[in-house]
Amino acid sequence: MSECSNSSSLEILRGIVENYGVPHKHLVQLIIKHGILQAHYFCMKFVQYVQVYDSQGNTVTQPDEEQEKALLEKLIVVINNALNLLNLRLIQADDEYDDQNSYIVLLSDQRPSDFIRDACGLTQTEITLFHLWINAICNSENGEISKHEALSMASDLLVKGKKVDEEYLLQHYVSNKWLVMDTEAATIRLGARAIAELQNYFSSYADELGLEKCVVCGKFIVTKNRAIFCEICKTFSHRQCGLKIIKSVRTGKVFCPGKLESGQSCTARLRLPVEMQSVNQNQKGFFFSFIVHCNKIICIFQSVCFSLCLSSLISLNQK
Repeated sequence: MSECSNSSSLEILRGIVENYGVPHKHLVQLIIKHGILQAHYFCMKFVQYVQVYDSQGNTVTQPDEEQEKALLEKLIVVINNALNLLNLRLIQADDEYDDQNSYIVLLSDQRPSDFIRDACGLTQTEITLFHLWINAICNSENGEISKHEALSMASDLLVKGKKVDEEYLLQHYVSNKWLVMDTEAATIRLGARAIAELQNYFSSYADELGLEKCVVCGKFIVTKNRAIFCEICKTFSHRQCGLKIIKSVRTGKVFCPGKLESGQSCTARLRLPVEMQSVNQNQKGFFFSFIVHCNKIICIFQSVCFSLCLSSLISLNQK
């Protein structure tokens, strides 16, 4: 009886997911507010919105892990179709410091502009300071800098007579999930939201910045000391991508997903170093001898500004 009930609930959810409605609008409002959410939480909230607004008296339950994965993929497609005209889109991304969770990130396809700067209420000096923070973080050994170092970077700007509240600006980007602060160690790093938003820029300046792409997902790797490097084919993989491959292969032998210069598949075994312990979003990374040269990155400021006139998409008054 329970299996039959779960199957019925899943079919109901599948039908609702495919048609943009009130639950989707609530979900869009939620992601606009936060910018980034854990994928599991994102799906869980959608089911809750369905239970409240669109269940039509039917019993709807939370899906299991595999069902959730399929629903998320479809949900992202449906919402992106609605957001397309606004140059907004959802993507599913990993945090290079988080082995346990994937995330849903709301991105803007618009380039940085005076409009975005003005809409966000930032001065040119504040943008310049944030630019310096990004450069320092990306050029650091562990992909992070101390809070003290970040605040000290404002000194040159202040000497030039440019007033900036660096403490407020730092907290502003932490609260918006662009920066992640480890309060215990007093360090900051780029968050998954910032790295996701900067991918297009990385693509344009990859050679100049010396960035490496993950051979699995095709996205650029910012924190190489958290990545997997193959000495045979000389490719990099996100640690999270490597974990997914290992989880999906049940034969016991897992090979590097890279390619040799001949075009043949790499024959090296894919192994995660024992030292690479799982960490959460507030923990520091580690540096290993097998990782090659540090990143030399010159980043430009990008920010996401969401219009308040999304009533056609997120209006909560429609039934």
